[in-house]
Amino acid sequence: MDREPSRQERIEACLLEIARRPDFPAFSSHIQAVMQALGDEDASLRHLTALVLRDFSLTLKVLRTVNSAQYNRSGRAILSVTHAVALLGVEAIRYLAGSLALFEHFQKQSPGLKELMLLSLLTANQARAVAALIRYPRREEAYICGMFRNLGEVLVATYFPREYASILLQMKEENLSDRGACLRVLHFSYDELGQAMALRWRMPEKVTQVIGAAQGRRGGAGRQDASLLHELTSFCHALTTAVYRREPEGARARLNLLIQDYLPTLTLQEEDVGRVLDTAILDTKNTFAILRVPLDGLRLRHQTEAALASAAAEPASPDAAPGLHELPTEENLLERLTHEVELLMGSSTDFQLNSVLLMILEAIFRGGPFDRVLFCLVDPGHTAIQGRLGLGEGIDQLRDQFSFPLSIRGGPIGTALMRKQGLFLAGDRAAAQMETELLKRLGAASFGMHPILVDGILVGCLYFDRLSPAPAPGQRTLELLLRLRDLAVTAIKKKRPTDAS
Repeated sequence: MDREPSRQERIEACLLEIARRPDFPAFSSHIQAVMQALGDEDASLRHLTALVLRDFSLTLKVLRTVNSAQYNRSGRAILSVTHAVALLGVEAIRYLAGSLALFEHFQKQSPGLKELMLLSLLTANQARAVAALIRYPRREEAYICGMFRNLGEVLVATYFPREYASILLQMKEENLSDRGACLRVLHFSYDELGQAMALRWRMPEKVTQVIGAAQGRRGGAGRQDASLLHELTSFCHALTTAVYRREPEGARARLNLLIQDYLPTLTLQEEDVGRVLDTAILDTKNTFAILRVPLDGLRLRHQTEAALASAAAEPASPDAAPGLHELPTEENLLERLTHEVELLMGSSTDFQLNSVLLMILEAIFRGGPFDRVLFCLVDPGHTAIQGRLGLGEGIDQLRDQFSFPLSIRGGPIGTALMRKQGLFLAGDRAAAQMETELLKRLGAASFGMHPILVDGILVGCLYFDRLSPAPAPGQRTLELLLRLRDLAVTAIKKKRPTDAS
């Protein structure tokens, strides 16, 4: 007689079945790559900036986060991703990238999944809002825990729709909890599946712990000890369920129980709940706007009001970017990024040279716009120029091959730098054979280069190119490129040249 498979064996079989689905391996690899790439606290600023810039949605999310009241107290909008990454740090970038990857993948699956991911995002934003109120120091950690808290249900709804429908039916007809119905249908809980998948993805330990934290939690004074992060996430997950997944009458009753159960531990006041819900709706609306996904914010507010039942819920003040609604046009973005570099250098003499140089490269890369940008240094013997720091697709390969003698043997680049002159080449005009060969060698349709002179001595250059034909930069763009070159000169003069390595 065959024995019944154990609960763990059922979970493993479920994970195996999910892994066989056509869309899953690529997404799973992406999540693991994000966690691995951002797992090193010593990861370079350039590496993190490049990772963010490759994803437009993540770029906007990072900029919105860094311009929130928590990080930006200057009143001036931060538009530089380099500046944002330096302020947020590796951990926050990892959490934002992982959460956004999860949301973008699953909300595209079906209308029902979009609703489920909306609830996950609301929980995440509530967790960050609560973290701010109780002064929990790692708010983005609370955010990702909220985002992944319902991972198990998302996986079941996506990959086992028939079983998911059965679970929902039993919850409705037999008045079972989601855990009870899930155990009856699948023989394991949503939390157990979510925790197992998070472990496979090598999610941060705190995230995997929080996903499974609710399994042994009991209400009131007798509940098992749990960390503040566990309490915070459990409260926000339960708050989302009460407000957005129950009828108004049931929502009010459940909300009252949550207030009694959690607020003393979290040191929140009853009136804080309304502010948390309102802030989460605003932040969720911003994320949907970034991803260009329609959101019925009015319906969410009606559900909130019904659950609170006329309790005074003060509208939350927008915790959004000062002056950051949508990214400016390219030329205006170049101007504003240039101004941001000027402000940073003018407000402090304690800046990191590499950070300023990377901000300059980012301004050229995004505001030019150019496909690749490179900061290059003259070697100690003053005989050649070599690529050192850059942004763009395939930039590491370009950096390694960008090496030219500072003489006529260095072709157009070496000759121009030897003469301390700038250079612009485009393949859409009649060009000498040497120039055509240079463009082909660099893989560029056009490029520009400005020498960097410190006290009249050539120390390096800024290189920027386009990989496909494009209109020539306008006059204002050319002026700003020269201004950025001058800022690089000023930064290098204020710091030792060895700091640029």
